[in-house]
This record gives sequence, structure tokens and C-alpha cells, in this order.
Amino acid sequence: MRLCYNKIMKNLFKLFLIFSMLFSIAQAISFDVLVLPADILETKENYYSFDEVSEIISNDIINEFNNSKGKIKSPDIYSVRAQLNQNPQLKQQTQIALSKYKYSNSIDYNTFKAVGNAFNCKSVLLVSSSVLTNKNSLKRSVWEVLEISTAFDTTYPYRLETSVVLLDTVNNIVMWSNNYSTKLGANDNIFAAKNFAQANGEYEKIKLYSKSVVSPSASQNIMLRFFPKSIKPVETKVEDTGGALRYDTRTLPQRIIDHSKDVPYTGDYDI
Repeated sequence: MRLCYNKIMKNLFKLFLIFSMLFSIAQAISFDVLVLPADILETKENYYSFDEVSEIISNDIINEFNNSKGKIKSPDIYSVRAQLNQNPQLKQQTQIALSKYKYSNSIDYNTFKAVGNAFNCKSVLLVSSSVLTNKNSLKRSVWEVLEISTAFDTTYPYRLETSVVLLDTVNNIVMWSNNYSTKLGANDNIFAAKNFAQANGEYEKIKLYSKSVVSPSASQNIMLRFFPKSIKPVETKVEDTGGALRYDTRTLPQRIIDHSKDVPYTGDYDI
């Protein structure tokens, strides 16, 4: 009887060890994602010395990743910029690749693979934000548009368009892509700042757009790509979502549009 009891206890102990090891492995799974705002290597030239929108959004997404209890890790923008500045050749290649992505939606997989490898990341997230008009396809910085609109006292329904693309640099494919947009200025289409206080007001709206819409939606959609059952989708009533799944726990600002795509990136976004 004692031998039988000991054998049972040994088997239970073995099962306990196996389950403990499997649980530890499951808990240890994490992914490293390099977040690259399209303007990370551009000189800050706007009059207000505000961060570019792509950097604001990227910082918020990085914070979301690094607060995911180790599931997704991402180096901060300051560290990425500092390391690129120490490698002039890679910096130049990255700057050219980001410019192509920003202005022509062209993805240089070889360059993004190289820069990803420099940070031990097999996934790269590209973030770009520009102001577009119905009159032309010229992409401008939101702060450049604010300066021009204020100087010439123009009235126009400007929209801020944001593109977020997740790359798998091992297989050279797009894992996920998404587009967001929001109207700039007041309801009367006035987007201007006569003083710093008014300019700072627009800056706060951009930060709200990032924290309340782009960052949580992008980070949680990306989390679903790596951990398909880790997040429960929550329906949110948003203007013209284009069939997108939204994951939100707070009130969204008005006039936000979320255009979601789960198909491979082709370089054309339907805004």
C-alpha cells in the first residue's frame, strides 16, 4: 500500500512540475516591437516647438506596450534616436525609408529589417500623421498648417490623417494596418492660433486624439495579432468606422473616424 501511495505521489509531483514549466513558458512569451514615427529624425522647426503628431502618438503607443505586463516591449523614442545618431549610415537609410513611407506609402522592407535588427526587434511599427485637403494631395505637418492658416487667416475644413502599419520584418509582410482621421479646428472650419495659449489648446486636442483614439485602438489591435484571445472587443459607437473593431474604455472625442484594414498593405488608404 505504501509503495502504491509513493508511486502516486511521484506521478502527481511530475505532473505538477510539467504544468509549472508549461505555465512559466506561457508567461514568459513576449514580443519586441520597434516603434518608428515618420518624423523621428526630422528637425523640429515649428514655431511652437511642439512635438510632431507622429511622435506624440508613437510615445503613447510605446507606453501602452510597456504597460502590457511584459507581453510587448518597445524601446523609447529617445533611445532609438540616440542609437541611430551613432550610426550615420543606418540613420540616413532609415530617414530615406521613413520619408518614402510618409509621402508615397512605400515600404522599404530591407531597411526596416536592418533597423529592427539593430534594436533586436523582429516587428516594426510605422506611424505617420499629416494634414490633407480636398484640393491637393500634398502632406503637411499640422503645425505648419496652423502657422500658415493663422498668418493668412484662411478658413478650410482641414483633416488630420494618421497611418499606422505593423511590419513583420522576418517575412517582409504587413501584419496589420489602420487609418485614423479627425477634423482640425472649430466647427466653423477656423484652424488658427493668435497666441501661444490658443496654439497650446490645439496641441492638447492632438494629445487627446492620440490618447483616446489612436493609441488604445492601435496597441490593442496589435496585441490581438500576437495574443489573439487576450483582449475582449468592446463595441463603440463612432462616426463611420468602416466596419472596424474598436477597443475602448473611455469617451471618444467627437469627429473621429477610424478606418480599419486587416488586409495586406498595398500603399493605398481609403480615407
